[in-house]
Amino acid sequence: MSSNKNKKYVVGHKKPDTDSIASAIGYANYKKEESGINAVPVRAGELNPETKFVLDKFDVEKPSILEDASDKDLILVDHNEINQAVDNVKDANIVEVLDHHRIAGIETESPIYFHTEPIGSTSTMVAEKYLNSDIRLEESIAGVLLSAILSDTVVHRSPTNTKRDEEIASKLADLVNVGIEEYGKEMLKKKSKIGKKSPKEIILGDFKEYEIGKEFIGIGQVETVTPEEVIDQKEDLIKEMESISNERGYDLLLLLITDLLEEDSEALTVGPKSKAIEDAFDTKIENQSTFLEGVLSRKKQVVPRLRKKFK
Repeated sequence: MSSNKNKKYVVGHKKPDTDSIASAIGYANYKKEESGINAVPVRAGELNPETKFVLDKFDVEKPSILEDASDKDLILVDHNEINQAVDNVKDANIVEVLDHHRIAGIETESPIYFHTEPIGSTSTMVAEKYLNSDIRLEESIAGVLLSAILSDTVVHRSPTNTKRDEEIASKLADLVNVGIEEYGKEMLKKKSKIGKKSPKEIILGDFKEYEIGKEFIGIGQVETVTPEEVIDQKEDLIKEMESISNERGYDLLLLLITDLLEEDSEALTVGPKSKAIEDAFDTKIENQSTFLEGVLSRKKQVVPRLRKKFK
């Protein structure tokens, strides 16, 4: 127990994406160098293929998994909602939050450092801390931070992208000597690789839960350069979505199949509140599916419309 109290576990959300992992790695190292604290990067779930590719490319060790947060000091990165956090987070001591999402669901016993901004990636904020200080930014960490920025902003194509993301990514790309477009496209191919994933793995691979008003909502997203590979499995996906929805009690369950090249999404939907998608996006659902033109971002383009609908 005493060793836990000496450590600060830097952890992203469940179903971690590259930003969740990279910001944990980068910020843990920064806190060590800046404050001398024993900051340890950890993860709250398994790595996806893109993140594995990134860590391998820049020769960075994957963080160990934190299965139980009880009685531990936590620094949360890339999230601040309880239902997206590591197991037993309510029994942990949250000492800091670094994020780029809306503020929701965190309560602490005493004041903490809470930093969130409307920016494309938490890793942009982490990189800025290095670049605005005398702390050395190792090439390996610069590489994973760059990768996370390009992933979260879909190589600066997402509506969540900002000028700051572009400026920081450019500086990091110079440090690691990669071309942003070329490397970004290489990453997108890794991100979109479906391989032999089961319908359940496809749905839950990049998945977040939300409590909006009185509604309990789950939204999965598959970002791909070959959307037909996923859409061809529509029947099996919907069947699995119905099973997941019944098991977890969702009022609405969405799966966004996002075409990274065309910058649109096909949405599969199940649940008693599915009609909310028609109202929120002025569209029609046919056979539990609808096309969402210009929709790339779950956070900025889907969730806000649902909040407005269910407020």
